[in-house]
Amino acid sequence: GISSDCAFKGLNSSIVILQDGLERIGSFVFYGCRSLTSIEIPSSVTSIGERAFYFCSSLTTITIKATIPPSLGSSAIPSNNVTKIYVPVESVETYKTASGWSSYSSKISAIQ
Repeated sequence: GISSDCAFKGLNSSIVILQDGLERIGSFVFYGCRSLTSIEIPSSVTSIGERAFYFCSSLTTITIKATIPPSLGSSAIPSNNVTKIYVPVESVETYKTASGWSSYSSKISAIQ
């Protein structure tokens, strides 16, 4: 079965900034990371796996620097608690209509 434990066992940080150059966020990577409140995803990411942030019950803000929306696996983002998804200003409309992302359109706005 699938464990609901965070893959990053010692993750006590509430804010995670992923390194540029990362191309893929695998399925279930942050699954169950309950202390995570905010994550910054670099422009190099092209895909986010299924349930990557599932059960991240404190996650409210996601910043994505990619101008082209990464492909999004099923249930990748916990829609109940994520209130803000920040994307590059020139890509706001692209994200709002992109496959998978369109269901979060009311939460998508330009990076401040």
